[in-house]
Amino acid sequence: MVLIDIPASYGYVVGVAVGLWIQQILFTIPVGLQRSKTGIKPPTLYPNDKLITTLKLSPEAVDTYNRTQRVHQNNMEFLVIYFPMLLLAGIKNAEHAAIAGAVVIAGRFVTALGYYSSAEKRILGGWFHIPELYTVYLAGKLAFDLISAANA
Repeated sequence: MVLIDIPASYGYVVGVAVGLWIQQILFTIPVGLQRSKTGIKPPTLYPNDKLITTLKLSPEAVDTYNRTQRVHQNNMEFLVIYFPMLLLAGIKNAEHAAIAGAVVIAGRFVTALGYYSSAEKRILGGWFHIPELYTVYLAGKLAFDLISAANA
């Protein structure tokens, strides 16, 4: 059996996790505003041609709504994978995981700001993948260390 002590510094990881949650809420607000502006109601994620015609939406309005929805949806898709990696990585490397997570949050904000202006500009924050991969490395190192301890 392997016992894992969670250091007090794991609180930083929990703080970053809370920050990721807050970020997701902040990414939800513009979607609600765009829904009000365009008349696109849930559960519709992206309007089809019939709805666009019915609501008399301009191509610009549709593009703005879709980009805003993509920021929110893309972040949801990302968090499903990243959140567990962050929490696992922080068990043995709390400070490193927390710093990586904080940089990911910053990168996701830059990505969102770029995406809000144009789809092409979403890549401006693409550097968030570097700390994301570092987080996966830290989680993988935890797995390796646990397996090594189990086989010792």
